Amino acid sequence: MPNLIKKKSAAAKLMEFGMVRHTVDNMYHRNPDQGERRFMFQGQGKILVALSQNDGISQKELATDLNMSAQSIAEFVNKLVSKGLVTKEKSTADRRMTIIKLTESGREIANKESDKIPEFLDVLTDEELDQFTNILTKINSSLYEELNDNNSSLFKKTQKTIKEHFRDWFL
Repeated sequence: MPNLIKKKSAAAKLMEFGMVRHTVDNMYHRNPDQGERRFMFQGQGKILVALSQNDGISQKELATDLNMSAQSIAEFVNKLVSKGLVTKEKSTADRRMTIIKLTESGREIANKESDKIPEFLDVLTDEELDQFTNILTKINSSLYEELNDNNSSLFKKTQKTIKEHFRDWFL
């Protein structure tokens, strides 16, 4: 069982974070509940952001980088091609590989999507981001379980709302 003093300290830091983030967001007039809508096609924004960091990679590499199936990547890439946001071309080095590149329109949307990622996460290393994500996943899973045990209809409504509102963030 965790030390109660450490739990209290962690809870205090979590509350402090919420208050400080709210203050900074207000200072810069960043209210996530107002303003422009998120890029709402599921998965496609994540692909554009990944390509903005590593443009011109194979479809297979993209699937590996995003921890998605090759079939899902192919489906999303085809939708992005039809919207004029990426191009597909056969590799000159290996004709079996398909190379995915951003178009200018795709790069603009990727930049807008990247701007939505909170800057305060920049202070964390990739390893720390993985740890932080795992910790939050564990906490959220526990809260979902508690919610489901006590009010399954509210649990389902909450999950639906989160999926609809943040669908591009979670894949």
